[in-house]
Amino acid sequence: MKTISLKKVSAVAVASLGFGLLSVVPAQAAYITSNVTSINLTRSTTTPTQGAVVAVNIGAVVPSATRVVGDQMLFQAAFTSLPAGGEVAISGALGVDGAAANTTATYPTGWNGTAVAGAGTGKLELVAAATTAGSTITSSATVGFGSFTFTPSKAGVYTMKVWHDTTATPDGIQSGTEISSSISITVVAATQLSPSASIIRMGVPTTLAVTQNSATTTLTNYTVAEDAKPRSAAKGTSAAPNNIAQVAVVLVNGNGSAAGNLHTVTADITGSGLVLCNNSGTAAAGTVRSSVLTLTGTDNVASCHISTDGTAGPGTVTISVTDSVSGTKTVLGTRSFTSYGDVAKIEVSTKNYTIGRAGFTTGKAATTRAAATEVGNSAAPATVTTTSGTATTPAFIVKATDSLGQAANIAASGVPAIVSGTTTVVTGGTCLLDDGAATVGSSTNGVGFYNCDFSTSAAAASGGKSTLTIRTVDPAGDGTTFLTTTLDVTVGGSISTETIAFDKTSYAPGEGMTITRTAKDSAGNPVFDGAAAPAITFSKSVGGTAPAASFYVGGTRSSTSSTGVQSVFAPSVPGAFTAIATSGNTAGSALSAASSVADANAGLLTQIDALNAKIVALNALIAKIMKKLGVK
Repeated sequence: MKTISLKKVSAVAVASLGFGLLSVVPAQAAYITSNVTSINLTRSTTTPTQGAVVAVNIGAVVPSATRVVGDQMLFQAAFTSLPAGGEVAISGALGVDGAAANTTATYPTGWNGTAVAGAGTGKLELVAAATTAGSTITSSATVGFGSFTFTPSKAGVYTMKVWHDTTATPDGIQSGTEISSSISITVVAATQLSPSASIIRMGVPTTLAVTQNSATTTLTNYTVAEDAKPRSAAKGTSAAPNNIAQVAVVLVNGNGSAAGNLHTVTADITGSGLVLCNNSGTAAAGTVRSSVLTLTGTDNVASCHISTDGTAGPGTVTISVTDSVSGTKTVLGTRSFTSYGDVAKIEVSTKNYTIGRAGFTTGKAATTRAAATEVGNSAAPATVTTTSGTATTPAFIVKATDSLGQAANIAASGVPAIVSGTTTVVTGGTCLLDDGAATVGSSTNGVGFYNCDFSTSAAAASGGKSTLTIRTVDPAGDGTTFLTTTLDVTVGGSISTETIAFDKTSYAPGEGMTITRTAKDSAGNPVFDGAAAPAITFSKSVGGTAPAASFYVGGTRSSTSSTGVQSVFAPSVPGAFTAIATSGNTAGSALSAASSVADANAGLLTQIDALNAKIVALNALIAKIMKKLGVK
């Protein structure tokens, strides 16, 4: 910390702050030149903080003496030391000087500040209201006859000196005989806005429950999972836009508190779309390409509303914050969205089940899907073909897109229709728009994906086939043409023959294994999707997790996941072992498959023998060469 002389500081203060005479002194009134006995100072600001007003209350021992009404007593203040680069003006005022200063104005007997004129920067004065005046005022955090305030621009120690100016020339310079008092004030760094700690999340364009001045504001419908979902809406028109999404912006300080300090939030749109930022979570339409909101008071949450602009295509919103203290503008993040046009294409994007069971519906045309009710999970039956309707996994999913390839909803809340090519095999099916509420399936925002099922005739025989035509009216046509796609489905019977098989005849100890269960019906066709597949046990202890009871899809069930991850591993002990299960056929046949674990030592011996043979052959070759060269 750099310390400079009082004379130098005071001179600079006078030059820069323009000190002059405080007021016009009434006739026969005068500045009091006799010294007060003492001055006492008390900091009234609990935690002096960079960028916030700091107040120092003043008291004094004023001797009782005969005064002329209107006599004035002048007090001045200046810094004798302060942090480098922390030069700042001091303001003085009598009585209560706002919330930052003393709350009880107590004047010496016979003095008041009601008639003061010209009190201001770096000085304050008392005015005699009686012919006899004087008493002791002891300052505190809430009491004083006046206060000096400043707004520190830097953190560090500020030393303020206050003196009774007896010269009646408020030049900011203390004479050697004037009574003074000093106070040291430690100013802490301001809590800074932290862009990295601040939060932006995108969600549905409905009401956001906003709790201002809270770093943990309620974001019930703006969870991390919701933020990860794509957002889109029909393009609408410029006169009748559609809301796409709402972005919640929560400003947080570095210490985790709410950053309510008049910061500015800016949202800029590139591509398609319009935006409007305000401090209300109520759904609203975007109006401009760039929206700027300066939060007021202690607000720290902005809501940026995004809507269509009448054009189709992708859009991106870039959210930035400008720090009100530093003036620095920082990008908090970006979020993407789309405005889609009319449906131009439909296709089957996911095929879960294509082998139906006679007399049953395969899959579920569910609007709402949830993990707990997906086939095989706790709240749903471990079956694909059901008449109960409790499982929510669709047999297949249809995706609709516009001319730009963006997911798009069929107009007027329409859904694809399913027409069976062979109604004696499959009678038809149903599709419903996924609502995007679940974390499973293809649809994540309720746009463009339809969950479908199909129903198999009770009279359908194993091996029966039908081509399903999925269609919707072409919005570009005359109302009689369709956009179409097809899916081939078949019929399977119950389990007649069943086998289990390893993917290898021999494994290294602990090696990953793939075990496949296969089931066919009495006609030799794959069983219907959803037929029960048995659990598998082993004659020796294996690693990982043995294949549990499950169900067949396409007539097979593998222990390896769809991503190729193996979950069961060969025994660590060498030798033969067997996989065992009980068939789901009428006879409950015993199923088994054999494999083995190679002896690691035996393999090593084989390698050693091979190496020895190579050495013998090499020696023979060397001997032959030496003989030709005549080397003994």
